[in-house]
Formats: sequence, structure tokens, C-alpha cells
Amino acid sequence: MLTHQERIDTARSAVEYICGRSDDELRQPVPNCPGWSVYHAASHIGRVAFAWKAMILATPDDPESRNRGYAEADRLPAGTDTATLAASAHDAIDQLVDDPDTAAYFSMTGGHGTRRMWASHAATELGIHRLDVESALGHDYSMTEVQAADALAYSFEFFLPGMANAADANPGSVTLIPLGIDSNELTSTTMETDGEGAVTLRGSGVDLLLALWGRAHESVEVVDGDPAVLDEWRSVPATAIQFGAWD
Repeated sequence: MLTHQERIDTARSAVEYICGRSDDELRQPVPNCPGWSVYHAASHIGRVAFAWKAMILATPDDPESRNRGYAEADRLPAGTDTATLAASAHDAIDQLVDDPDTAAYFSMTGGHGTRRMWASHAATELGIHRLDVESALGHDYSMTEVQAADALAYSFEFFLPGMANAADANPGSVTLIPLGIDSNELTSTTMETDGEGAVTLRGSGVDLLLALWGRAHESVEVVDGDPAVLDEWRSVPATAIQFGAWD
């Protein structure tokens, strides 16, 4: 697993990559996010950072911090340059540098969280958006297997259950068998739910992460169980409450 500082570094690197694209690259469509260009991905991370910062600085009993942050996002109008968007994202990440065990409002649990949990969220979500943009531009994926494993652990423990709760969904259980560099099977993990059905999936950490976040992926094998369970989980992030980009 990544350290707290490594998660912060991963998040910052994703911001620099996404917001550092050329004008031509910013106009390219992002198939993983229908209707978005690369610029929309940059605007998304710059605007949502206001909500992240508000929640990171709030106490766990302050759910309105999220709405206050979203309202503040209107400070960045459509067409804001990518340097300003990157500065907004880095400002939110800056709030994570202090004591990682400082309590904060965390939307994925509907309440109590810490800056450590927020660092996991930032590294994972911004890492996913980096994969989205790398795929759109034909760049090689930069996410390492360690980063993917860390993101999968966060997704199983907090993100996917949080999205399922927001979408009022309860898909079945999922077991992941990640593959190492030499295609050797690594330690499996299971996300238990109350939903009916179960599925076991095998593939690279990056592909497993893309599959569970509803993105296009390559070699994920259904080893056992019902493939419909994966389909249900893939639909959850898109049906839960999401923060978009400008039209």
C-alpha cells in the first residue's frame, strides 16, 4: 500500500498531467466520460476541489460543507484556464499535508473521516481521471500496480459502498484476483455485500480498477459467479450523485 505522502504525490502528479495538456489535446474527446473533452476533465478536478477543500477542513458533523464547497465552485467560470484549475486542485491537496489522522467530513462514509482517507480518495479519483485522459490521448497508462492495488483497496472499503448507498443500490459480492507483473496471482480480496449474487474477477490491477469504476478495460476474466454482478457495480458510479463539468 502507498504511504500518506505517496498518495498526496500521486494526486499532485495526476493534476499536473491532466492540466498540463496542450491546447490541441484539451480539445480531444474522452470516451470514458461521454460528452467530455480533456478540458472538461481538467475543469472537473479544478471545480470539485472546492468541495473537497470544504469537506477536508470541516468537522465530521458538518455535512453542509459539501454543498458550501459546490457553491464556491461557481467562482471558476466556464473557460477558466488550466493553470487556475490546477492551482485550485493543488489548494485542496495542500490541506492533506498536516496530521493525516485529523478528523474531517468524508462524503464516502456520510460523516466521519480523516485526511488520510481523503488522500486515498484524491489519489484514486484523480488517478482514474488520469487513466481516462491517457486512454483518450493514446498515452501509455502510468499507474503502477502498487498504485492500482492501493486504489482498489480504497474503492472496496469506501468508494464503491458509498456510491452504492448514494444510488440506493446493493449489487452482490465481488472477489478480485489481481495479477502481478509475470501474470502470477496475487492475494485476493473480497467486497462483501448484502446483495444477492457473487462474482470472482481476475486481471491486472489497473484493468480491475477500470472495470469497477465503469470504464473501458481490456483483460478482466470472470473466473466464477455471475457476470451480471460486475455489470451492476459498473453502473453504480454513473447513477450516484456526481459532480460534472461545464457544458
